Amino acid sequence: MISLKRCLLTLTIVVCLLIAGVAIYIWFGFYNVGATVPHWGITHWFLEEVREQSISVHSKEITVPPLKDPKLFDIGFKNYHAMCRLCHGTPGNPRSEIAKGLYPIPPDFSQKDIKWGSDAELYWVIKNGIKMTGMPSFGPTHSEEEIWGIVAFVKGLPSLKHEEYRSMVKAAGMDKEKEDHH
Repeated sequence: MISLKRCLLTLTIVVCLLIAGVAIYIWFGFYNVGATVPHWGITHWFLEEVREQSISVHSKEITVPPLKDPKLFDIGFKNYHAMCRLCHGTPGNPRSEIAKGLYPIPPDFSQKDIKWGSDAELYWVIKNGIKMTGMPSFGPTHSEEEIWGIVAFVKGLPSLKHEEYRSMVKAAGMDKEKEDHH
């Protein structure tokens, strides 16, 4: 019969060896953190689960205001065009080189087949950002109305045509900005 002390000692040794192995793996830089190398399947699954559960839990108590207000949509358009379009695309314009070099690649919000979470989840992501993805937090720099405006605009973005988006850019006087050089 194996004693409890012997089991605990064996378990402690195994745990210490695992910790030492992970420390050596990290210390010698065996894991490639380059954005050009995808995560292992298990790492990708784990990070995605953590992200989805975190967003779901943290957004549960958010009350979504009416998002059909044209003023809110216009506020969202201006902020989206200024801050989001290069990574998340616009109708008829692909994401920029910067976005294509990020890992994970940001979702293209102009696509009709985009999979959305709830409005509250989208709001939470825009307000808080997502660590180590390139998605910044706009909560410290933008009002609630501006963030909800971005949510309203992003939800309507897939139904816009390229010409409609360009007209909005021109009407807002934002057509003078230099476009992506490629």
